[in-house]
Amino acid sequence: MQPDADGTVRQPEADSQDTNDFAAMLAAHRQQPAATPHLVVLVIHLDRFTHANETLGAQPALRLRAQAAARIAALAHPAEIAWLGQADIGVIVALPPGGAPPMEAALRLGRSVGAGLARPFQQDGFELFLSSSIGVAMDDPVKPAERCLHEAYDAMLRVRKRGGDGVAGDTAAASPPLATPLLAALPYALARGQLSLNLQARASLATACVTGYTVRLRWQSPELGRVAPQDFLPALEALGLMGDVAHWLMENALPMLGCTGIPSPVALSFPVSSAQLHGTPMIDTLLRTLEQEQFDPARVCLEIPAAALPAGDREAAGKLARLRRAGLRFALSDFAEAPDGTATLERLQPDLLTFNARSIGNADQAGPPGQRNAAVARLQAACEQAQRLALPVCARGIETRLQLGVVRQWGCSDMQGYLLAQPFPVHWLAQTHAAICARARELLG
Repeated sequence: MQPDADGTVRQPEADSQDTNDFAAMLAAHRQQPAATPHLVVLVIHLDRFTHANETLGAQPALRLRAQAAARIAALAHPAEIAWLGQADIGVIVALPPGGAPPMEAALRLGRSVGAGLARPFQQDGFELFLSSSIGVAMDDPVKPAERCLHEAYDAMLRVRKRGGDGVAGDTAAASPPLATPLLAALPYALARGQLSLNLQARASLATACVTGYTVRLRWQSPELGRVAPQDFLPALEALGLMGDVAHWLMENALPMLGCTGIPSPVALSFPVSSAQLHGTPMIDTLLRTLEQEQFDPARVCLEIPAAALPAGDREAAGKLARLRRAGLRFALSDFAEAPDGTATLERLQPDLLTFNARSIGNADQAGPPGQRNAAVARLQAACEQAQRLALPVCARGIETRLQLGVVRQWGCSDMQGYLLAQPFPVHWLAQTHAAICARARELLG
């Protein structure tokens, strides 16, 4: 499975006056007689809070903000906390003297705050789940306070570019020490029950029915906290553990095809990296499990990036032919980036095309306006090309009704994203499916 760090990261949402006030607060803190030599600045972005705000409404969203701030205050005590924008929080906290090196202790604090924010929030009888992107910077009195804040912001943005839900230090050198603990802990993650599966729904724009779920692999480590898929999946492959994990994944995910309480059959999609496609463990395990359990292979779809299937790659073409003979379906992800466009689609004839729609309608998206407009125009042209070839297209990362309206105008057949439903643990499927179907009917009907 490949990471689902899906989408373009927007620029910080902070208000300039708020950042100026926060920098002044940090400068004042430095002047206090009892100021510690080790001050830490955290910039915390509440991932998907904008979507929660649109879904809940103004008053519940304000209560959610208050709950998040209170949780941070309890975890980073004593701290000074200020909102830097709708979803961004600045924190100044003093590290206790002694103990671990300052940056190591600061990153540990950031992971503790991230784990605390990942616990469900109660709102009007419902449970809401937020992850967080956290940037950490060590304060240096020699630097302007504004610079320290910007370093924490830059670190937070690096986390968001990796898909969110993580912690990064203010320099690229601050993160690598996590590699050794990660490699040491990863071989035991499966045996200790630290790996889990999430599902995210996909719905048809034409029928407003839930047509399938994408399977996401997650790792929650007691020592490292939540580890981003893009960090641990390559390590699984490098350590030769993908075969064991693939076997566990299929054993736990494929039984969902026979889940009771779901009136209509749904499909399962598995994102597959280039390395997994060219290797054998995952594909062999998938085919063997389907045969042993007598599941319908047509209800399994492998999402393969366009870059993994270049023209002339006979090995990849052979693997793809083997999957087709077994009756599986496959989706070509990020097809707008295929190097030879129409020729690639005609050559591969995928069952489904997918692309990331988060860049649509985001005025605060990173990058100059000309580049943003060019990227959206390229997506639209790719969708029109797919229509001419009668290939269905799923728009992923739909977060707003504006994005939904645009992809409908482009002729997309399916949608997936937080506007429909956020990912949830696989064992919730029987209890959650009906609610997601109702949401699909309300949103798309």
